[in-house]
Amino acid sequence: MVPRRLIFLGLDGVGLDLASFLAERGVMPHLGRLLELGRAWSTASPLPEVSPVCWTNMFSGQGPGGHGIYGFAAPVAGSYRITPCDSTMVKTPRIWELAGGAGLSSVVLNVPLTYPAAPLRGCMVSGFVTPDLAKGVYPPELLPRLQAMGYRPEAELDTGRSDPAAMLADVAQALAVRLELFQETWDEAWDLWVGVIADTDRVNHFAWPALWEPEHELTQAALGVYRQVDQHVGRLWQRFGDEVLAGDTALMIAADHSFGPIVSEVYLNQWLISEGYLRVQGAPPNERILPATKALALDPGRIYLHRAGLFPGGSVTPGPEAEPLLQEIAGKLAGLRFSRLAQGPGGPRLESQAPVARVHLGRELYSGPEAKHAPDLVAEPAHGYSLRGGLDRAGVFGLSHLTGTHRPKGGLALMLPEPEDKPVELDGLCRLMAGALGIEPAA
Repeated sequence: MVPRRLIFLGLDGVGLDLASFLAERGVMPHLGRLLELGRAWSTASPLPEVSPVCWTNMFSGQGPGGHGIYGFAAPVAGSYRITPCDSTMVKTPRIWELAGGAGLSSVVLNVPLTYPAAPLRGCMVSGFVTPDLAKGVYPPELLPRLQAMGYRPEAELDTGRSDPAAMLADVAQALAVRLELFQETWDEAWDLWVGVIADTDRVNHFAWPALWEPEHELTQAALGVYRQVDQHVGRLWQRFGDEVLAGDTALMIAADHSFGPIVSEVYLNQWLISEGYLRVQGAPPNERILPATKALALDPGRIYLHRAGLFPGGSVTPGPEAEPLLQEIAGKLAGLRFSRLAQGPGGPRLESQAPVARVHLGRELYSGPEAKHAPDLVAEPAHGYSLRGGLDRAGVFGLSHLTGTHRPKGGLALMLPEPEDKPVELDGLCRLMAGALGIEPAA
């Protein structure tokens, strides 16, 4: 029997390993019971493994070559500028738009890349990034209600650079209001309810070791946020558990990617400079890309050839002539090594590691009408490494205020009633959502 009603709760950046660990420690007992009940599985994220790409994959059932999103920002053709990605740049319908086309109503809350909020059959409050709450709310009449609650799209994350404890306290405060809104909207008429908790990602970025080390100075604050999330899961199950067990409503809990600790950040533009592929005059933010440049990088692992037509001074012509250059850059980047001290049976020893697991050709990684906008190369990080553009950094390797980084494998997925098919790719989850609503997924 098809439930024809679906609750989706997103936990940004929560891997199956972390969810299981916190459940076993008693931090997330409510989620733990659902993990046992639903036999959760892990998913693989698209590359680059950042929230705009991953959530758009999940909710559209399409890859970047279909929906057109390759990161937080996209290069502006004919310049060296980048523009932040927003909802107007998504080229394929997402699950709530498909539901609306079938006459179903949706509540969509805090989903990344839904700003500005677009009209839909139901209501929407945009998620990360929402610079103007008034433009992130539909219908507009909902705005005074949010303002009266003290609703904020995001905590003050900049505080985390110097005072992560204060930032975590602010995350908890902003999350409390957001979860209050989540719960209030349960009483409204809807067929599809979607809410994403992005605060877990923030905790993971700024306090990853604290989730695993009981004596860490940030442990109580970091685990406190996860306890808030788990209490919300408990309230959700108390409200809808009987409907789910009866098969009248489906419940999905899923993450966009998993997380891990940072051994080192890797600044790809600095590497391109060191290898002679990127020529720069002046210092950021007033640098000038020189015509002799062959390639440049955008976060988190996207490398673009200095193409004629895309960049003002570009001289590289895509096609057979560029193939040796692509292969050369990919081979050298795959051969990059990072030396670190590692503990062994005989004591500390110097260990050489590859920070880049593999380098993909964009044309092989992506397909679809928007694949023409894909980066030429996409570097996939090895566990423990965070790939950044880093044009303003001093060297190829370094560390920042962040302690945790995204991983493209191992994201949490759970669904009740338990599906026979458990897709391992994020875009397959859209098919499960559509099936639960009795509608057709996007072609």
